Amino acid sequence: NLEGPISSRGEDGGGLYSFRAEPEVVSGLESAGFDVLSIANNHIFDWGRDAFEDTIEILRASGIVPVGGGADYEEANRPVIKDVNGTRVAFWSYSEVLYESKDFDAKGEQSGKSSFDIDRAVSNIRKLKESKAVDIIVVSFHWGKEYKTRSGVTQQKIARTLVDAGADLIVGHHPHVVQEVERYKNGWIAYSLGNFIFDQDFSEETMRGLMLEVE
Repeated sequence: NLEGPISSRGEDGGGLYSFRAEPEVVSGLESAGFDVLSIANNHIFDWGRDAFEDTIEILRASGIVPVGGGADYEEANRPVIKDVNGTRVAFWSYSEVLYESKDFDAKGEQSGKSSFDIDRAVSNIRKLKESKAVDIIVVSFHWGKEYKTRSGVTQQKIARTLVDAGADLIVGHHPHVVQEVERYKNGWIAYSLGNFIFDQDFSEETMRGLMLEVE
């Protein structure tokens, strides 16, 4: 999860926390080995549409595929499919965390982040699973309550519904602290990975994060 835009352009939206990274930081992401990054979160539009669109272009130019946002509705809401050593992995990304009084979902030909509707997500996952076009389906989700070390009922309901539809792995973020990892039927759910790099040093919990090794 990329918690903010990468750009030298845009206008600060004036939020209490407003994030933007300079374009040169992408070399760190690239050298660290990131291949896919979610851009469906509540900070990706902190510096407006120009910075959002720059983020997509800068990531792709470095060989990193953004998921959960795009140049139009179709691109923002379709999965990214990558071949990982002969295994076909599909990635979807959504956010349940809303901007205050603003809607930055992609619409028609307008750029933006993905839109989450549980019924549509279930239908899309089920169709992809039944098509045999991929081997593994991963859903990245920005959700939950900040600084809560256990998942909430809404997170659990969404995650288990998506696993029932055919998702194999649910990867959560937003709480800034680690939440539990759950085995549910044929899937795995990591409700929150906590912080990977976020410089929140005010508590033990915010200085910890999970990395998943999935075989």
